[in-house]
Amino acid sequence: MFKIKKIVLAMALALPMVASAETNDELKSEIDLLKAQINELRAMVKQQAAAPAPVEATAPVATVDPADFSQLQTKVEGLIDDKEVTGHKNLRISGGIDPTYIYNRAKGTSSFAFLNNAGSINGSGEVFGYDNSTWGMAYLDFQKEMEGGTKMRITLAPSKSAGSAFNWGNIVHEAYASIPLSDAQTRLMVGQFADVSGYQPWLNTYIGANSISSNQLFPGYGEYFITKNLLFDFTNPYFYTGVGLDMTRGPWETKLYLANFNSARNDVNGCPAATQSSVTDPTTTTPTTTVTGSNVSCPSTSRNIHPTIIYNATFAKEEFWGFEFTGYEGVVANPMYLANPALAANTRLDQFEIDGNYTRAEFNGNIQLTIGQQQNAAYNGGNAHWWGFSTLLSQRVMPQLTLAARLDYLANHANGGGTYATADAIPSTIDNGGSVTYLGDFYNGFGPGDPNAPGYDANKGADRSSLSLSSTYRWSPNVAFRGEWRFDHATTPSFYYWNTQSFGHSNQLLGLQTVVNF
Repeated sequence: MFKIKKIVLAMALALPMVASAETNDELKSEIDLLKAQINELRAMVKQQAAAPAPVEATAPVATVDPADFSQLQTKVEGLIDDKEVTGHKNLRISGGIDPTYIYNRAKGTSSFAFLNNAGSINGSGEVFGYDNSTWGMAYLDFQKEMEGGTKMRITLAPSKSAGSAFNWGNIVHEAYASIPLSDAQTRLMVGQFADVSGYQPWLNTYIGANSISSNQLFPGYGEYFITKNLLFDFTNPYFYTGVGLDMTRGPWETKLYLANFNSARNDVNGCPAATQSSVTDPTTTTPTTTVTGSNVSCPSTSRNIHPTIIYNATFAKEEFWGFEFTGYEGVVANPMYLANPALAANTRLDQFEIDGNYTRAEFNGNIQLTIGQQQNAAYNGGNAHWWGFSTLLSQRVMPQLTLAARLDYLANHANGGGTYATADAIPSTIDNGGSVTYLGDFYNGFGPGDPNAPGYDANKGADRSSLSLSSTYRWSPNVAFRGEWRFDHATTPSFYYWNTQSFGHSNQLLGLQTVVNF
């Protein structure tokens, strides 16, 4: 009977451990252990009750105090109930920060970058660029799986969330629910989704596959660089808002979306507004209002009634390699409409990308290919065309040290250049002797470039390339230090050097970063 007392004592000591369990799995295992010990204790109590009383006791006999037993059982049941009532069951919370120091030779700037804006919000003068992309940020990720298999994910990221790019001030990176239909392999998805295309993950602080809602490839592996590749920054969308269908069949997972493209709501009609005039009738001194329209048929592309069709499929049969492809078909906002209102506000976009990964032992490789076009979205008002690739190689040379190299290329010379992600919300023209000359995106090296350069052609944009080298030192499972050197080149002199007020064909960046996450 002394053994029974020891078990009761051990279980009482274990309760603080249960209360401090860090994860759902740890808490579940502790509760299961306590249940097993209670069952063992019950069996011993029954055995004691059934045993015949001893004729002669040579030593004091230990007994089970019913009050202690009942108290212990109540505590265990309370822990189980509290976990469900407070919503902690199947809840995953993660977060991280990646403060960065970045030097930009062309801009003539060097600064810490953390929680700053990717656009000129409240007159900050900041613009989106490959030196001001989705890093230098903080995020908090909540993932919850409910009874019946419904999953929900809400990720918050102030200043540089996917949503803030086109909805300034929005801290929501993504917020959606995944609802099982006929079974857990066929799901309805509703909400705002961060783009899933490409091999590079959205969140620089993301490590490992700790998502219960993302697809099989994204983001199944860690980040190796501070900056993003050219395709990520200038050909991938940010987010889509709408409805989708997620189907998993063997090694294939397919997602189909009908959604707003880079928009929380398409509520602005590009057609001309009505005009209003007010006149007074001299006989009655009563003002009357006349409302007239232009009486001109508006192009259908100016009307915001065009959700985009987005499809994504991943194949991940083998543990060390896989691939995915993503396509976009629809009418989306025309970035050149702001610079040239004579163009349609919304034009046709067609884009397709495919990417894959190969991981074996300490080696990792990724590649992405993209091709696309958008009507009337080039800098000269013509159709914008682009194609390109990005490839990444990394090798862990020490248990804590990984070296990586990345090479990007983006052909974008047609009709002066431009994509749907290069001209939006940045200066694109200057006054050149009374005539408008299109410079393009001189922050990021796109477009015709310097109008005074020999051979300047407003109808020929830059083809872009970049080479990046990085090292990541894993200080601990939750802390890493990273450095990156990046060289960018353009076939036209389209990088503006602010200190000398001149244009160049290339630019260099140098960055240092600390990554902390949980």
